[in-house]
Amino acid sequence: MTLLSRRRFAALSLTSLAAPMILSKGAWAQGKEIQIGIWGGAQGEFVRKNIIPQFEADFGCTVIAEEGFTLANVGKMQATKANPKFSVMFIDDVAIPTCRAEGLIEELPLAEMPAAANLMPRFAYDGWGTGVAISVAGLFHNTSVEAPKTYAELWGDAYRGKLKLVSPKNTPSVFFLIVAAAVKSGKPFAEAQYLIDDSFDQVEALKPNIMNLFDNGPQAANEVAQGQADIGLLELSKYVYPYSAKGAPITMAFPAEGSFGGNNSQVLVKGGPNRDLAVAFMNRMLEAQVQKSFSEFALTAPPVSGIEFDEATLKYIAYPETQMDARGLFNPDWTFINTRRSAWTERLNGIFAV
Repeated sequence: MTLLSRRRFAALSLTSLAAPMILSKGAWAQGKEIQIGIWGGAQGEFVRKNIIPQFEADFGCTVIAEEGFTLANVGKMQATKANPKFSVMFIDDVAIPTCRAEGLIEELPLAEMPAAANLMPRFAYDGWGTGVAISVAGLFHNTSVEAPKTYAELWGDAYRGKLKLVSPKNTPSVFFLIVAAAVKSGKPFAEAQYLIDDSFDQVEALKPNIMNLFDNGPQAANEVAQGQADIGLLELSKYVYPYSAKGAPITMAFPAEGSFGGNNSQVLVKGGPNRDLAVAFMNRMLEAQVQKSFSEFALTAPPVSGIEFDEATLKYIAYPETQMDARGLFNPDWTFINTRRSAWTERLNGIFAV
């Protein structure tokens, strides 16, 4: 994915300091209504109960939230493209290139979003959305087991029949394919992602070490915590660390080759109702106080800099940005991957079919 250049982003961020009164509380927003698509589960419930009510009170408006997940939310935008009913949609970064290509979203008016001044360029998506909550994908393992220092070790006989592998229908399966390509080629993730088509022999070579596949991350984490498997790969930290925080014998590991970003994001629906209010809501999602409380609840990192966390929270999130770099946080080229993912999924299903 092409990210917003640091020079261009810096210019937009500086401009945002002089944002117009559009985001000020006042009569302009009274009685207006927007409909947004949020996540399901605990994260969505937090947005519904802790973020939306305060925004409504501050702006004298109404926000109707409909829960879903990335593919469903993209489908809602596609179905209503001719007459949009949503104004803001929460999706993962994987879907932003598709939404942009299909004309479902519009470039963000960052100059009207003061909170975007602190947005990390890597989560600006060339101006077509912003990150909201950042997880890190890596290995998860029982604390009684020593994690491998490199992904390449997982292909060894010591792990025969001891690994849980993410299902091909889940996004982290793409991360696994990149890992396999990196192990085979010896190249970093940024180059290996373009070599996946030639790496399925490496994928198949791991099959003897796979106990089973999982499509429910929290359930898989719980099973590893109970000792039913030694290691799971790959999954997002937001599904694992809540167990760790409760004292379960499970944690994450980030081998030397690096880790992957699992980026919950927000986009502005093209032609959606009350655009000014939609922009104000997106700005609210980036404000430091909102990001701090959300990160502490979800154990995800904020996409904005300058927030202070206690050590208890920092134990579980890749923050500040120097910590993202220390863990080798990599965001794949979803524009390249999305056009090939269906074929790759078929090949994965063929290899791991029962």
